[in-house]
Amino acid sequence: MARVRLICVPFAGAGAVAFRPWAKLLPAHVEAFAVQLPGREDAIAQVPLTDWHTMRAELIDAVSTLPPLPTAIFGHSLGAVIGLELARWLQRAAPGYLLHLFVSGRPWPGRETSPTSGGAEQSDTELMRSLDERYGSLATSLSHPEIRAVAMQALRADLQLLDSYRYIPMAPLGCPLTAFSGSLDPTTTLDDMNAWRAESTGPFQLLEMQGDHFFIESQRTIVVSHVASRL
Repeated sequence: MARVRLICVPFAGAGAVAFRPWAKLLPAHVEAFAVQLPGREDAIAQVPLTDWHTMRAELIDAVSTLPPLPTAIFGHSLGAVIGLELARWLQRAAPGYLLHLFVSGRPWPGRETSPTSGGAEQSDTELMRSLDERYGSLATSLSHPEIRAVAMQALRADLQLLDSYRYIPMAPLGCPLTAFSGSLDPTTTLDDMNAWRAESTGPFQLLEMQGDHFFIESQRTIVVSHVASRL
């Protein structure tokens, strides 16, 4: 029987399938869920969300239906910011149930950063090229026209979603916080990830993984083992 829940939040353009391999790597006492935003995979018929407040409200509504269980949250890139806001809500709504926050591949949002372009004025090809240059080679998996046609709408919506986010300082979390950084990630430095320590009064740990922005794919087994050892 599960004693802990882990909610995983994917990066922009991705869906719950990004975390499907985690199920076989996590111990039996961990019940894993992955966030599925509209407009992708089994939610492809739904209109993608571009407004942060709407997304947040719908996500909280969905999580609120789950039975009470100590809960950890893992988010990568866009998912790290969503994960933070979900953790903030959980700490207020269910005191004592927030077990751990894991953030990955995204600078602490309380620090000023350059805005992420939603690529509204770029063609699909131009947008994919700029994402390849900024984040790494995983985006080239969308080079097939049929895959790209399906995925680009969700990807563009997620980039707009991130653009619409505004960080608001709040009381820090009280749970442990672990930050993951890619050694070759061109978008995030160790200093960027170390800044996340300001978000919690609990124990903080910064872990550097070998790889670029998508080290959660190339170093999946190691990342999951670190997560599992803290649950």
